[in-house]
Amino acid sequence: MINKVILSVSIAAALFFVGCSTTNVKQTAKADVTLTNTYFKAVSLNGKKAEVFEKEPFIKFEAKGSVIGNLGCNSFFGSFKKQNKNISFENIGSTKMMCPNIKTEDAFAKVLQNVKTYEIRGESLTFFNEKDEEIATFKAIYF
Repeated sequence: MINKVILSVSIAAALFFVGCSTTNVKQTAKADVTLTNTYFKAVSLNGKKAEVFEKEPFIKFEAKGSVIGNLGCNSFFGSFKKQNKNISFENIGSTKMMCPNIKTEDAFAKVLQNVKTYEIRGESLTFFNEKDEEIATFKAIYF
């Protein structure tokens, strides 16, 4: 009789802990962010992790066709044109501060020169070159 009670309690305890430990949380995909008026932090540039030395490298597109951002030390500004998934930058200028490490600056500038198309998936922005190779990834940041 005692063995049956111990067995019953053991089974009940096992079912309780198994039931509590498994949760069925369904993750929903996040909606695509918009290209304009979104702060995109650089994640990778030309196949390498975007490093932060002075300032966080980012890009932000304005609805009126201008673009602003930071290359990692110097700020940049200019305009962009997009048609469907094609994108190009024009009249890009930047501040000219002396920066202790310009690795990120150079990589970001190269991306802006070589980007031909873009794609937004959820909170990620990806730039591609003319060979449709990924050259940069960004993540939307919310303030």
